[in-house]
Amino acid sequence: MKKRAVTNRIETLRRTLHEMREKVIADIEKQLGQELAPSVTRKIDIAMDDGDWASLDLGESVDYKVLEMRYRTYKDIADAFRRLEARTYGICERCGKEIPLNRLQVEPFARYCVPCLSLIEEIEKG
Repeated sequence: MKKRAVTNRIETLRRTLHEMREKVIADIEKQLGQELAPSVTRKIDIAMDDGDWASLDLGESVDYKVLEMRYRTYKDIADAFRRLEARTYGICERCGKEIPLNRLQVEPFARYCVPCLSLIEEIEKG
């Protein structure tokens, strides 16, 4: 793939991830009924497991299941950004081929191309 095309692909993927991250943060803030302070956002950024997440004092009235689901999405986004910087985002972890851009825009956390995912699912059913 030509350098310009690679750069355009990376920028498109980066934009998609940024938009998704902003939406997830807005959803979390909406659920909490308040804007997250930068210190809380930093805690979310560095929290690595459910125990860390549970230790954040977010109040008793929060629906933790929905919040936990949004947090997992946030972690998936952070992981995708790490893979993007390492130039492994958008590459199938099974066959090493590029995952089509339209698939990544629909499923930003896709780790496998559709043929490989189908094969993996078939093996798991098996």
